[in-house]
Amino acid sequence: MKSLILALIVITILPAIALAQVQYYGIDITLSDAGRTAIKTTLTFQNPVNSFNFSVIGRVENFNVTSNAGPVNCDVTTSGISFINCQMSLTQDKRTIELYYETNDFVKNLNEKNFFDADFSISENITILSALVRLPEGTALVQDNIPNRLSFAQNATTISDGRRIIILWSLTNLQKSNELRFQVLYEKVTQISFLSAWPYIVSGIVIIAVVIFFVFRYIKKPEKMVLSVLDEYERKVVEIITAAGGEVNQKKIVQETNLSKAKVSRVIKSLVDRGVVEIERLGRSNKVKLLKKFKT
Repeated sequence: MKSLILALIVITILPAIALAQVQYYGIDITLSDAGRTAIKTTLTFQNPVNSFNFSVIGRVENFNVTSNAGPVNCDVTTSGISFINCQMSLTQDKRTIELYYETNDFVKNLNEKNFFDADFSISENITILSALVRLPEGTALVQDNIPNRLSFAQNATTISDGRRIIILWSLTNLQKSNELRFQVLYEKVTQISFLSAWPYIVSGIVIIAVVIFFVFRYIKKPEKMVLSVLDEYERKVVEIITAAGGEVNQKKIVQETNLSKAKVSRVIKSLVDRGVVEIERLGRSNKVKLLKKFKT
């Protein structure tokens, strides 16, 4: 008889233990600039349950709950602590509920910094827990020597989505006696004002001005550098072509320089090689043209 009674007790207790198991517990937290916290929690139970109770240390607002198994009815009692009692009809195939709420009681000011402190403990064993906290835009974690500022630091990963810092936690095989208290110390990133930045702005403008000066003097005007290295004969020929409007018959150059035809030909060939002039053949004579970049 005792064996039968013991067997009945075991048969009765074991399902209750199984029902208490949470297969997945997800916590998604978003912090605003004003210190308001928006929380979405997702729970997938190991087996169907008809009720679920938990408490929040703070005043819960905008509470909402959904389930893939249909309607969920939750009573929310709020004072300094909010008590939530939910009734649902989960099935073996549909065992997930999602709860959303907001509160102003999770973020406190601590020595001109922001301290997020929230307890998400539940009276259930948890197989997998995943939690994330999105800090407000323009804030960063505070690095100090006080231990336990960042809860479960060994399991935390910090990333950025380009706009804000996100802290991720991944924990497994938690007992209902484990305290799930998450804490984060963060602060506003100091932005450089115009008054404090003006020395850097002025320095930048000066550097840009110097660069532009050298660009226009040594890079943008290579033709002046070429003309500066011409010998007296080459310079004289360029002056004759310029005075004639940019192009002249080679015979005229011979006449005005009093140089031999051979000497003039050598001078013009040198100017062609330097890229100063070009030659256009006209019957038995040549027309010498100054290239456009050397025209004034």
